[in-house]
Amino acid sequence: MRALDSMCAAMKQTGLYTLGGNTCVDWELQAYAAGLNMVYDALTELENESYVETANSYGLSQREQQLGIAPVGEIQNRRAAILGLLEITPFDSGRDAVQRAMSAAGMPCELLEKTTEQKIYVNCFMQRADESVLLNGTKIAKLFLPAHLNAELDFRSISWNNIDQADEPFDIKDGKELTWNSIDCYENALIQI
Repeated sequence: MRALDSMCAAMKQTGLYTLGGNTCVDWELQAYAAGLNMVYDALTELENESYVETANSYGLSQREQQLGIAPVGEIQNRRAAILGLLEITPFDSGRDAVQRAMSAAGMPCELLEKTTEQKIYVNCFMQRADESVLLNGTKIAKLFLPAHLNAELDFRSISWNNIDQADEPFDIKDGKELTWNSIDCYENALIQI
């Protein structure tokens, strides 16, 4: 119930006022209602922005800033990313938990362990658009990967996994005349952390 309806209903119950719409009391209540409706609207917006499930603007932006993630995609995707990060507990330390956390933060990936090198290889599934994507991806990786291990982030559009999964005979692959080194350094998007 809006302010004017609420005030009119309360005043009519007393039987002291005639509220026909053209009295001084009506006009006074309309003036009060105009001010109270602004407060009501502001409080409704504050309530909506206070919960991730109903936030649309600054509620999402503030949480993304607190969690250290960049806003990516539509509102529903942003909500899902925030909720995904908020469900992480200190006990989530396995490979699947780290992959899930990094995906929720906007960096879908696959983690592979390089045990002989004591390193984690992160095959990033996001398209390398620009330098900001690399910086944000590195920031997310540092947030979730184990600090005692080195990591290799692979943002390249060509990777050994892609090469292996391509349905091409060896002759076609060899015809591209890529050396081992040129594949390893493709697009300068292999980052060591």
